[in-house]
Amino acid sequence: MTSLRAKMRSIAAVAVAGALLLTGCSGGGGGGGSTEPLPDDQQTLTYIPAYGWAASDISQAPLEIGINMAISQTLETLVTLDDENQPQPKLAESWEWTDDTTLVFHLREGVTYSDGTPFTAADVKGSIERYIAWEAALKTVLSPIQSVEATDDLTVTIKTAGPSGTLVGVLSMVYIGKAEFSHPDTMIQADNDYWAQPVGTGPFIIDDYVANDHFTFVRNEDYWGEKAKLQKLTMKQITDVNGKITALSNGQAQIVGDVPYDQVAQVEAMNDVKFVQESSLNYYFLWFDNKNEFLKDQRVREAMWAALDLKTIQESLYGDTAKTMTSFCPEAAFGCVEPTDGMVEYDPEHAKELLAEAGYPDGFTVDAIYSTANGAGFANMMQAFISAWQEIGVTVEPRALDAASWLKEFGTVNEADGTHAWDMDVQPNQTITGDADYTIYRLYNCTAARLGYCNEDLDALTTKAQQLTDPDERLELYQQAIDIMRADTPAIPLLEINVNAAMSSNVEGLVIPANEFIDFSSVYLTQ
Repeated sequence: MTSLRAKMRSIAAVAVAGALLLTGCSGGGGGGGSTEPLPDDQQTLTYIPAYGWAASDISQAPLEIGINMAISQTLETLVTLDDENQPQPKLAESWEWTDDTTLVFHLREGVTYSDGTPFTAADVKGSIERYIAWEAALKTVLSPIQSVEATDDLTVTIKTAGPSGTLVGVLSMVYIGKAEFSHPDTMIQADNDYWAQPVGTGPFIIDDYVANDHFTFVRNEDYWGEKAKLQKLTMKQITDVNGKITALSNGQAQIVGDVPYDQVAQVEAMNDVKFVQESSLNYYFLWFDNKNEFLKDQRVREAMWAALDLKTIQESLYGDTAKTMTSFCPEAAFGCVEPTDGMVEYDPEHAKELLAEAGYPDGFTVDAIYSTANGAGFANMMQAFISAWQEIGVTVEPRALDAASWLKEFGTVNEADGTHAWDMDVQPNQTITGDADYTIYRLYNCTAARLGYCNEDLDALTTKAQQLTDPDERLELYQQAIDIMRADTPAIPLLEINVNAAMSSNVEGLVIPANEFIDFSSVYLTQ
């Protein structure tokens, strides 16, 4: 029987061969040119992001990477996170805890929306309440909030149920829109229309939006901060890898995100192209429906993990653009510690033994959903997983869905028994705040009810960690929490993904942060 390692070499070889065919006789790598900016009327850039988007209402889908990438050009947050994941001022100039349960933000003066409307504390209050009311993916980490009040036009007072060492960081994910379109008690259509193409305080204005296709932005000439250098920015959704590289090579796009490992050598060899790569807080995981007929047994879930030679898959398909995970969230994030007993090791024979113990010596059949907009290499990775599971007798039927269909399927739950419309889900994610709380508490808390998993001991540990500020005490609690998750195996942490981009050599000012939400206001084109 052909080994997994041999199969992976075959997959990688086919991908590289395709890349070489596409490349043809390309010239040497691009070099630096003039740093003199192009004239303002030529400051037009097209960016092909790593991830697509199913919709544009950020309050309904606050964690979708593609939506965040786009909407963060137009809507802004109270705070932003620096390279060390520490909150820094944005729409809020300062903040303080006046007591253990009272957080006060002092807002920046003179900020207006792109239509001239003044930005006030009422907008902050309405936006936060809209996020909470939607009960979307941020509901768990926003749950400490008991009330939000606009104390005056430039002061916001948030009352919490208890102390919180993480709330300020979480609020870096809440984008602020107009209060007049934030009615959490009614969710009227006018609100939904506004948030689908919002007017914001940011450096760009949405000029045009087509779902599953593109965003077009123009510069906000009245921006309160430093004006964007680009006059026009287009984010174009292209899911085909070859299509992305072709767009870069023929000048249809100036920046392409998420170049797969087998295409890196190609883009580095292209004339007038630069390639950059940075570590990130992005990762891939596999979620089990923990209430599924077969997958509700921990032994089965561990068997599915033990069947995967993740190291070989990473090396063959991703090279140095990714690495296998050592915890349930990226190691760069605070509290994402390795389990005391280590991660599940690749051992297909042990996987078969576990399946037999669970009563499935002949395996079973389940499905796995994933989005075709998830970035490069996903289909090949899924093929590798399916082959590995077949080796232990488990048949997995892949369901590749477009972004909108995946999001709908992912959120569908059978009210009768709590099972999902999928058996397994494979997707990218981020620990955006740089703190394990954002992943462990937000995703695996009983209240979150995201994958049919609940462990009250885990809840108690993560809730306590959320309320503390002493890092050593929090680390001790996270270690216990991670150990519980390792024993329960509700999910499989797969790969930590570096963020990268290939760009025309005349692109300057691009900075790729760990959360991949690029601020395009600093980007410009040179002569």
